[in-house]
Amino acid sequence: MNAPHFEAPDLAHLAERLPGYEFEALIAVGGMGAVYKARQRSLDRDVAIKILPRELGADEEFRESFSREARAMARLNHPNLIGVYDSGAVDGMPYMVMEYVHGKSLFHSAYQTLVEPNQAVEIIRGICEGLFHAHENGIIHRDIKPANILLTPKAEPKIGDFGLARPPGADSPGLIMGTPGYVAPEVVEQPEHADHRSDLFAVGVMLYELITGVVPGPDAGPPSWLCGCDAELDAICLKAMAARPDDRYSSAREMARSLDQWLRGPVPTSAEGTAPLARTPTRSRPSAGVGFNWVLLRNLVVIAVLLVMIRWTWQFTQAQKARNIAEAERVNVVSPGEEERPAEIATAPRPPSPDPLIPAESPPDPAQAVIEEHPMETLERLRGALAA
Repeated sequence: MNAPHFEAPDLAHLAERLPGYEFEALIAVGGMGAVYKARQRSLDRDVAIKILPRELGADEEFRESFSREARAMARLNHPNLIGVYDSGAVDGMPYMVMEYVHGKSLFHSAYQTLVEPNQAVEIIRGICEGLFHAHENGIIHRDIKPANILLTPKAEPKIGDFGLARPPGADSPGLIMGTPGYVAPEVVEQPEHADHRSDLFAVGVMLYELITGVVPGPDAGPPSWLCGCDAELDAICLKAMAARPDDRYSSAREMARSLDQWLRGPVPTSAEGTAPLARTPTRSRPSAGVGFNWVLLRNLVVIAVLLVMIRWTWQFTQAQKARNIAEAERVNVVSPGEEERPAEIATAPRPPSPDPLIPAESPPDPAQAVIEEHPMETLERLRGALAA
């Protein structure tokens, strides 16, 4: 069932129906509901309240599923998961009270942006840790994507929207849950066989997107081909995005460990190569917020230097050409013993010839002038010259 466009209730109406909360603002609205910022009076804390369409609340199967998953989410307690505090219905519309995160979604923070690899790996590692906690408790997200990841002011990821607003019958065969570009192949081909590894596929896509700035297509090459990042990240991305679930990481915790090892760097060995030495970080830790891609910055500097050199070469060539032209326009100075050469002079277009039989560009022939004045005398002179 596809819900029509949702008409979000106004703040005053909700405040009247839910007096325990002081509604402050409408954060977002879409076809599947609306999210409000409110203040919980009893605990004096900010919360986010999600209101779902009345059409969903009218379906008994959905109400039961919604209530069941809300209780399951409320039992979860992890720093990388958005907490669920309460749920219920108002005017036939299901609602859920959740932790309010002061920050923006990963989508708004990093859309079409090349995130510094260390920063990207830190974010994805946190997402993996949160997912592992949810998977351990039997909850699969089904729609992992940047828009469902919120970042705190310290760039700590928090996963939200665990498919609680899915339509009735979401678990029935043939119904695809997910977002194009992030959905795993098995979800499209055999939705009933999707499991926690389908979430890991989407996590791999997000890691690829963060470090390259683009969502990978079906035949995408390793991310290092696009951004020049460490080739070790290729193996992590491609394993998470493997077409077959069995070829992916077995758990979100396993993927988190691979990311953590990448951050720490390779384990050095002793000179004899027998015993490992103490692990020391070899990659700098990122600062809070989305970082720069230093490879991109380096490439931009190289391009800028090349452009400056090209411009300088062009200016030098033009100046040399101008000097050559100026030298050519001078009257040549003749050294003793050399023949004098005529100075070059500017020419203008010739006027059209009055005689159509004589081309305008042809110079006048002195012999022709003599023939016209004394034709017979000139003819005899020419005959004598030919006989000799």
